[in-house]
Amino acid sequence: MTDAMRMLGAAIVLALTPLASQAATPVEPTLSAAQNKVVSMSIAKLKLPEERQLASGWSNAKKVAEVICRPAALPVLKAKAPGADRVFLGTDDPATLTLVSNQILIGSGQVRDGSGWTEFSFTCQLDPKTGKASAFKASMTPAA
Repeated sequence: MTDAMRMLGAAIVLALTPLASQAATPVEPTLSAAQNKVVSMSIAKLKLPEERQLASGWSNAKKVAEVICRPAALPVLKAKAPGADRVFLGTDDPATLTLVSNQILIGSGQVRDGSGWTEFSFTCQLDPKTGKASAFKASMTPAA
């Protein structure tokens, strides 16, 4: 192999490396202006600077889950699980929330009712024009 061929091979590898790293990192959908406003206002209301800093660093999926979808979730879950009083959407595992677009969030969560915690999967329909959830649907996970 000639020096010219080695240099060409090295140049190709270097040129393709950024493409490979970009392909490995999925790009999260951006939020609409209204959604960004709702999220920003909610984060600004947090009392402690540490809480605001933590929430600002969340993924868009986590921001949407916490600020936009969770308020819509509890009334729906109360109809499915009498006594429901607390809900979590997603976990520390980012794979439990997927922002498909600025119009839909899917994932899993847990609801606390009178008998403990019940897992569920959900779809949260989003209205990018208002920054609000337009629908929340949940399917309870059967107990094992």
